[in-house]
Amino acid sequence: MLKSKLRTAVFAASFSVASLAVLANAETLPTAGEMFNKMGFGINIGNTMEVPGNPTGWGNKFPTEAYIDSVKATGFSTIRIPCAWDSHATDGVINESWMDSVKTVVDMCMRAGLVTILNIHWDGGWLESNLSDDKKDEVNAKQKSYWTQIANKFKDYNENLLFASANEPATTDDNYKHETEILMTYHQTFVDAVRATGGNNASRTLVIQGPSTSIDRTTEVMPVSKLPKDVIENRLMVEVHYYDPYTYTLMNDVADWGAQVYPQYYWGTTDLATGADVIHNCGYNAWAGAMGDPCTGDRMDDQFGKMKTNFVDKGVPVIIGEFGANNRVGVISGEDFERHTRGRHAYYDYLMKSAKKNKVVPIAWDTGHEGENNMTIIRRQSEPDGSVFDMDVLKIMRSAYGLGDYVNSGITHVEGFDGSSGTTKVATGAQLGDGLARAASGIVRVGNRLESAGEIRLFNVNGTLVRTAINGMSLENIPHGIYIAKGAGALVRVNIQ
Repeated sequence: MLKSKLRTAVFAASFSVASLAVLANAETLPTAGEMFNKMGFGINIGNTMEVPGNPTGWGNKFPTEAYIDSVKATGFSTIRIPCAWDSHATDGVINESWMDSVKTVVDMCMRAGLVTILNIHWDGGWLESNLSDDKKDEVNAKQKSYWTQIANKFKDYNENLLFASANEPATTDDNYKHETEILMTYHQTFVDAVRATGGNNASRTLVIQGPSTSIDRTTEVMPVSKLPKDVIENRLMVEVHYYDPYTYTLMNDVADWGAQVYPQYYWGTTDLATGADVIHNCGYNAWAGAMGDPCTGDRMDDQFGKMKTNFVDKGVPVIIGEFGANNRVGVISGEDFERHTRGRHAYYDYLMKSAKKNKVVPIAWDTGHEGENNMTIIRRQSEPDGSVFDMDVLKIMRSAYGLGDYVNSGITHVEGFDGSSGTTKVATGAQLGDGLARAASGIVRVGNRLESAGEIRLFNVNGTLVRTAINGMSLENIPHGIYIAKGAGALVRVNIQ
C-alpha cells in the first residue's frame, strides 16, 4: 500500500511547544492503520444517546450490558455511539452527570472488547447546520469546549476508544466547496482540542467526517492534503455514510419532486415488480414514467472504490459510519414482502462484500424499533434484551467476513481499559452477606438500598438529580430504569427493575 505522509509537528507551525511536550511525554497508541485491522465490521447504538435531551425519548431504553455484550458475541468488532452533548450543556459546560451516563455506556463497550467510536452527533444541528461564516466563531468555540471536556474525561482510556468530530455536516449544492472550508476549521479545532489534553489523547485515532458524509463530495473537496494538521502522523481516519439510493433505503412517503416519487421496495435485477407496482422498483424513473436501470452493487463498488483510491491507498483508513436499508415489514405483505426481503438481503450482502474488498469498515445503522421501516439487528425494545432480532442480516454480515453461523458462546470482559488496575463493581446483597450494612469506601447495593460511608447522589440517565442521602438510600418508589449513583469517590450504575 502506498502511504502518503500527513504533515507532522515539524511542518505544523500552528502547534505550540507545549503541545509537542505533551506528545513527547505520552504513551504512543497504535496508528489508525493498526486500529483498522482490529475493527472488522460494526454497529451503531442508534436512536439512543444522540436523542436531544433524553436518550430514551425515541423509544429505546438506556443501553444495557446484556445488549452490549451481545453485540460483541454476535461477531461485531466495532460499536459507534452517536451522542448528544449540546442539549446536555449550559453555557458550554456539559452536565457532569450526563458525562457520567455516557461514560457508563463507553465503559460497557470497552469492557466487552469493542473498538468504540464516540462522536458529537446532530443534537439540533448546532454544528451540522451551521457551516457558515456568520456562525463559524460560535461553533468553533463550542467545538473546542466540548471536545476539551470529553477528551479530558477519557484521556487515560486505551486505543480502542476513538473520537469522531461530528456526524453528517450538511453542505448545499450551490456552496459546498466554501462550506467544506468552514467545516475543516471545525475539524481542526477538534484535533487541536483533543491533542492538547495529553495522556493517551496525544496519539489517539481521530475520525474526520466528509462534507455531508457524501462519498462524491468528500473525494472531490476533502482530499488527504486538506485533512487537519496533526502533531503526530497516521492517526486520522475519514468517515462517510452510505444510504444509496435514498428512495430505496430511507424514503417512506410519496414526495413531489416535479414528479410523484414513490418509496422503492425492490432491489436488484431479477426479483422486481411488474404492472402498476413497477413504481416501487429501485431504479424506476418517475420523471420518465418508466423503469430505468435496475439498482445493482456496481454503485457500491464505484463509491467504495473511490474511498479506497483517494484515502485507503494513501494511508488514511475509512469507515462507513452508517449504512442500511429500511425493512418494509408492515408496509407491504405477502409475496411483495418476500420479494422485498430477498432484495434487501442481497443489498446487505453486496455492500458487506464490497466494503471488505475495498478495505473500508462498514458500521450498520440499528434503529432499535421492531416495526415498520426498522433497521434493527440486535433486540433492544423487547425481551430477551440483546438477543438477535434479524438473524438473516446478521448471517450475511458474518459470512462476508468469513464467520460461520452464530453460536452464542459468551464473551470475556476486558479490564483496565481506562488505565486503572480494575473497575468498580456493584455488589449484590447475596455477595455482601447479611451482616454488612455499608462499605468502608465506595457504594454497594444491599437489596433495595444503596449503602456508603458518606453522601450518595442518584441521577437519572439525563443527568437529573433524583435523590440524595447520607450513608444509606432507599430505592423505593423510584421508577424502573438505569441510574447513576455517585459519592464516596465511587461511580456505579444502578438498574432498578
